[in-house]
Amino acid sequence: MASYCPHCGNPSPDEARFCMTCGRERLPVASAAPPGAAQPPPVAAQPSPVGAFFGRAFRGDWLSSAKAAAWPTGMLLALAVALAIPTYGQDDEVVVGWSDRLRIALAMLLQGFGGGFEVKAADGSPGGLYGDGGGFPGSSGSSGSSGPGSSDYGDAGTDAIGAASLSLVPLTVTLLMVGALYLGARTLRTKGAGLEAAVRISLLVTGVVLVLGLFAQPEIEGMRISSSPLLAALGTLAISLAVTSGVLQRDDLAGWLAQRPAARSTVRALGTAVGALGVVVALCSVVGFIVYATADDVDGTALLVVLPVLPNIGFAVLGLSWGVPVEYDVQGRSAMGGSSTEHGSFGLGEISDVWGGGAVAGALALGVICALTLGIRAARRSADRREQLLAGGFSLGLVLLFLGVSGVSADLAGGMGDWGGQGTSEFAPSVADGLLFGLLWVGAATFLGPYVLRMVGQQSAPPALPAVLPVHPGYGPVPGYVPGPAGSHAPAAGAPAPGDPAANPANQAPAHPPTVAAAPSAPYAVGPHTVNLGAAPAPVAHDPAADAAAAERKRKVLVWTATLTAAFVIGGGATAGALILKEHNDGSGQAQNKPPAASPSQAPEQDPQASASPSATPSTDPSTSPSATPTIPSSPPPGGSTLPVGFVLKQDPAGFSVGVMDGWKRRQAGSQIFYEAPTGGSYLQIGIIRNTPTTSYENFLGLEKKALETPERDYRRGQLTRNTYQGRPGALWEFTHIPEPDEGGVRRHVIDQAFVAADGTEYAILAAGRADLWDASKDVVFSTATNTFRAN
Repeated sequence: MASYCPHCGNPSPDEARFCMTCGRERLPVASAAPPGAAQPPPVAAQPSPVGAFFGRAFRGDWLSSAKAAAWPTGMLLALAVALAIPTYGQDDEVVVGWSDRLRIALAMLLQGFGGGFEVKAADGSPGGLYGDGGGFPGSSGSSGSSGPGSSDYGDAGTDAIGAASLSLVPLTVTLLMVGALYLGARTLRTKGAGLEAAVRISLLVTGVVLVLGLFAQPEIEGMRISSSPLLAALGTLAISLAVTSGVLQRDDLAGWLAQRPAARSTVRALGTAVGALGVVVALCSVVGFIVYATADDVDGTALLVVLPVLPNIGFAVLGLSWGVPVEYDVQGRSAMGGSSTEHGSFGLGEISDVWGGGAVAGALALGVICALTLGIRAARRSADRREQLLAGGFSLGLVLLFLGVSGVSADLAGGMGDWGGQGTSEFAPSVADGLLFGLLWVGAATFLGPYVLRMVGQQSAPPALPAVLPVHPGYGPVPGYVPGPAGSHAPAAGAPAPGDPAANPANQAPAHPPTVAAAPSAPYAVGPHTVNLGAAPAPVAHDPAADAAAAERKRKVLVWTATLTAAFVIGGGATAGALILKEHNDGSGQAQNKPPAASPSQAPEQDPQASASPSATPSTDPSTSPSATPTIPSSPPPGGSTLPVGFVLKQDPAGFSVGVMDGWKRRQAGSQIFYEAPTGGSYLQIGIIRNTPTTSYENFLGLEKKALETPERDYRRGQLTRNTYQGRPGALWEFTHIPEPDEGGVRRHVIDQAFVAADGTEYAILAAGRADLWDASKDVVFSTATNTFRAN
């Protein structure tokens, strides 16, 4: 073949070093075209692989992707609408309307994808740290929300200043989003959609969340709520891409894992851990929901609100059953609880104090069941001991991860009306204790799992035996051979025997190796030796019946999982709705059949907290004291021996015992514990302030000064004196005021005995009721409480 000289352009043989025309040395790599020859057209620039991928994604089927994105969108809107239906105690005077409640619910739900929940003052309205009214008492004392400058629900429309934020991850919403994305992507997977469809679905869902996040920022009574829409959109994009890509690229991922045994074993162990943990958390969530639903102060609204955080409760219950306490840390000042710095935990010891030893035994039994579930599932689904240990490690890691994100924390700096403060609070399971106890429980369960299986007559899943095909180097598998039992080399029916010359690949034309349905990573035999290149290959001949049965089993598992999840969520929501309806009907019936006001002579039978207003307004001199005042004993007799008829001694989990009316319901707000009459109006309140910096008398003086700054409360002192209670310095404060001027101006009588214990903790025992029914000579609620109160 001739080539052309680069100097003169004349042809010369390829092997000639010098040109035969001009004699110059030819370039060895040159193969120049003859002079005047046409040049080839330039090659058009091709887009990069990434650009080509996104071009296909944006030119794809957006309608089908929109249908898939409708699953998570509909789920999110349905949850928000359900949470916005209750009025949350607003009754007839609705301040937060349905649309605002819907936007608040959306802001709360978007935290499941990384959003935030922050409340800020909408303007720079003047006001103190606690707003107008000062949140009396409690700014530096212990009497909570019953003082002259406070109301039970705050004053709508008062000035607001500052900001507050809530950090909470509602795991129910996160899990439901993952499930909805899976179902939506699965509808496209049956149509052969690829990774481009995953991008389209993720972009659509992210756009919807961004729009909802911008919508979920209402402004109510001078306060503006922010949902951090950009953070929620970014979190949604990450979750959507991960879930939809995994679903639509499942086959490609399986093929990639088939060639990498270590990665395949790791992924299988992770799947085992996720499945086992899902069963465990579902069980613990049911237990936690039942315990919460049977509490005295829980109504239908509370049950509905708790549904988005059911997995959070489940992980807390799992931790408690393993000995992991829920820790709380409260620091700062609040208009409800005053100055406070508290740190503690709630674990098995506190469960024993509240519910007794039987509850502890039940919690430990639940912990054993959960641990064995993890261990047995790891033993059944693992191919070898290494994979089993890997599954146990993944289980422990997932438990620690979700324990860390299942808590709740809040920051507060400012106030609105009587509500406000400055500080931080956090309630979360202890991750450090979770690591310690998790190692013990999961490690023991992983070790005992195989033995428990043998005891019940089952065996661990054996490692897959590699199928071996006889081959010749360079020619692939021998035709006619299939894997025999236990790795033998049995020939197929009708195939030549191994000694037959026809069976030798060397005697056959090597044009194309025969095609055998085997995985690329199948082990091959070379002579008498076996080379294992990966996991076992797929069977040579697929059994359609077996494939159909496997698909049917997967479908049943998916259907049962979705059914049980939907039944639990719908059942919980229906239970909450029924209780809300029942509560509404009961409230309406009580309002229609409200008995007439009792006369003072009937007060002890109708309302033990009945009180009578003093005939004249006492002066504000601290030494002033009325003639009729309950006697406060210096050392009360043992609790229980002086209980009047109709009273019971309560061992309160906050660390004290006190005698209260039988049937009064307990409620806690921060460090304030309330025992309230079922008919409303009267209550007993116990305030607890750790490490108080002042005496009870000085504290009362400061609170009274703040109360006098609010004339509309019409505060009138009855008495304010120093005294000694249980051998400790204390103070007795009695007054009347109007807590809710806009609600008829009903005057309330309050009497409060406070003292500082030896450890520096201040306790305040407060009784409140209607002032027009108060009679000091017939008082039983306050006198019984002060006679029986004991700090543990």
